[in-house]
Amino acid sequence: MVLWLLSLARKGVEVVARAEADSSRVLDSEVSGTIVSLRDLFEAVRRSEIHRVRGRLGNLSSDQEKVVESLSRGIIEKVLQAPVAMLLEAAAANQSAFIVETVRRIFNLRR
Repeated sequence: MVLWLLSLARKGVEVVARAEADSSRVLDSEVSGTIVSLRDLFEAVRRSEIHRVRGRLGNLSSDQEKVVESLSRGIIEKVLQAPVAMLLEAAAANQSAFIVETVRRIFNLRR
């Protein structure tokens, strides 16, 4: 089975994925919704932490602002790689229910 991750929006807003076997099928909505919820959670934490330390950073140039944004988004992407891959693999193997529930419980995601 081949997994194609069609888009992992860099802004963490929307994830579209597709699993393909003999015939194409779209990942179940629970997996997709969980991935979106994870990204939303991590994006909220990222924004909150930047806001929290913003005063201590002083006046940043436009380039420095871009570096802070890029760095923080890059960290989120790396941290989310494993859970997202696990969710996609579970969906492709039709074993998503347990993994979705586990991820939702670990990260305290609401349905």
